[in-house]
Amino acid sequence: MPSAAEIARYLEGLREPEDEPLRAARARAEEADLAPVSPEEGALLRWLVRVSGARQMVEVGSGGGASGLWLLGGGGPRAALTTVEEDPEVRQLALRAFADAGVGDRVRSIEGAPSTVLPRLADQGYDLLLLAGDPSEHLDHLEHARRLLRPGGLLLVHDALAGGHVADVAADDPAVEGLRAVNAAVVEDPALHAQVLPTSAALLAALHDPT
Repeated sequence: MPSAAEIARYLEGLREPEDEPLRAARARAEEADLAPVSPEEGALLRWLVRVSGARQMVEVGSGGGASGLWLLGGGGPRAALTTVEEDPEVRQLALRAFADAGVGDRVRSIEGAPSTVLPRLADQGYDLLLLAGDPSEHLDHLEHARRLLRPGGLLLVHDALAGGHVADVAADDPAVEGLRAVNAAVVEDPALHAQVLPTSAALLAALHDPT
């Protein structure tokens, strides 16, 4: 039987690779001690955009631009991204990533706390919403996600298992508690049909169907 490492290398060869702007964006984010989406999760994000036909997208937390590049790459030239980032230095990293990739004209980058920015965004104005910022605030942002997503839209939560810590009853830091809360709320919501996708960081995906 092949080892887990051998299987991982084989699967890596099957997924869509990072291009140079993506590799550079991820490297800069890691250098800044951020936790950008992995190539594995990024390829899944791009695939989800493609199969859902998402065009208008919003992300909470830019991760230095890597997640936004994956999302835009799946939507084609008509796709647009609104990215909400509270940290001005992280926002500048994301803006550089978008400019280097030649997609800056398709990005609306808003600096500010999500709690003040999300209420200003249009009802049912988005096909996809990615929560990738502070997990302790995800539950508050979920109320906005329900309002912002069109019927049939996708809600995505990055690193939904906190590296497995959500299953540890002794883990009680705000990030883990926040992920437990939003995971439970999504699963219990009859208008959200959820599944946890087993990427390296675990991606929670939910279809918004309010009917």
